[in-house]
Amino acid sequence: MPEDRPETTPIGKHENPQGSAMNFQSSEIAPAKILIVDDVEANLQVVRRRLACAQFDLHSVKSGAEALRFIQEHKPDLVLLDFMMPEMNGIEVLNVIRKEWELAELPVIMLTARAESAALISGLEAGADDYISKPIDFSVLKARIETQLSKVKSKKSLRQVNTALDERVTMRALAFDQLREELENEITLRRKAERELDRLTMDSDNTGAAAPEGVEKTAVDVQPLVEIVDRIIRAVSDGKPVNQALLSSLKFKLLELG
Repeated sequence: MPEDRPETTPIGKHENPQGSAMNFQSSEIAPAKILIVDDVEANLQVVRRRLACAQFDLHSVKSGAEALRFIQEHKPDLVLLDFMMPEMNGIEVLNVIRKEWELAELPVIMLTARAESAALISGLEAGADDYISKPIDFSVLKARIETQLSKVKSKKSLRQVNTALDERVTMRALAFDQLREELENEITLRRKAERELDRLTMDSDNTGAAAPEGVEKTAVDVQPLVEIVDRIIRAVSDGKPVNQALLSSLKFKLLELG
């Protein structure tokens, strides 16, 4: 019996007449939210019933406009989108989805009774992640749903790892920038001290007086130290590990300055 409004009540979370052989979601993890879009109520009921054993959080709508509104308000984890629908077909819905959501953010699997290569290519070119031909082989559909959800999870994990690595590189670069600044300040102070020592020595030579007690003229070549710091900073900026020999050289040079 046709419904007057789209079915968006989560189902499949507690129904499991066939056991949980293909249960993709752990009891400790929120089930994946899947939106089914088809203008034929009988098709929606079949898909919902056959996917119920997988323990997904299932929602359904019967038009492209309703699908876009649901996606905007509730952001599903995956969309099963019928190809042929009145008013707004699957390709048109997909074009709107891809203007806001990338493939990695919202996977879409097309459901189509058209097996022609041109129709399949048009769906993939519009941004579909995969497609299933009708009549649906539900074991294949479940496997492809799980594959797409796994891809999204892997991409999210990879982005988190990359973000953490970027933060580590940034922190190390900042630390070495601070070290460079401290070294430059130390070098400036030592050069100033050397110039003052030169002045005192020249005054002593001109007057014949002895240099102040405890004052010795020292000359430290700071250029190698600057070069070592530059090499370390370049390595950090390029995301490369810092050569331990460079760090040992830096420590040795600092001890020389001390």
